[in-house]
Amino acid sequence: MRKSTIVAALAAALIAPAIHAADVTEADYQKAMKDVLGGMQASGKAIREAGDLSAVVAGAKAIDTALASINSFWSARKDTEAVKMNAAARAAAAALGKAAESKDVAATGEAMKGLQGACKACHDVHREQLPDKTYKIK
Repeated sequence: MRKSTIVAALAAALIAPAIHAADVTEADYQKAMKDVLGGMQASGKAIREAGDLSAVVAGAKAIDTALASINSFWSARKDTEAVKMNAAARAAAAALGKAAESKDVAATGEAMKGLQGACKACHDVHREQLPDKTYKIK
């Protein structure tokens, strides 16, 4: 009895992420990207104004939450390169939050540059600008 319970729990744990990943639509992806942008804009403003870095900590958490959804999108597409780039962006978001928690404005600014670089690297590979200046996912 106990063995079947463990097997069922393991099966559910392995299947659930695949089901969740398949549920992330392109519209969900676009929303998540806008959430990343919102977190970056709020964080950038707080850094520029050398104000309350708790806004950057909150922004970094929001960015990571959005990037988790984006990871599911790329995983469902089986794009290992995009998954790796997303992991780098999540690590950069974590570094941003950690720098902001230290209350070091200069370090937080450098961490923001790192996150911007991680975002740009992925955008350069996985985004295409259309003639109307909007973007589509490659």
